[in-house]
Amino acid sequence: MSDSTRRAFLTTAGLSTAAGVAAVVAPAAAEAADETALPADSRGAMAAYIHDVRTGEVALMIEGREVLIKDKRLVARLARAFDHARRS
Repeated sequence: MSDSTRRAFLTTAGLSTAAGVAAVVAPAAAEAADETALPADSRGAMAAYIHDVRTGEVALMIEGREVLIKDKRLVARLARAFDHARRS
């Protein structure tokens, strides 16, 4: 294989890898940004009660209404924060 062919192959392989990484990272970055964005009409008090840490079931109380959701990632983050605060 000549040097110019090797160089062309490595350039193409590098660009393909970079494009693949960008395709995976971009949605994850957008999702992370969306996690901190509040809905436009968000205001007032809200309370959350974790029914079951293992299943990720959370009750949200908003303006007199209760809504049940499952969010294992949220519950895991809260459990780690609680554990960290308890140890401090």
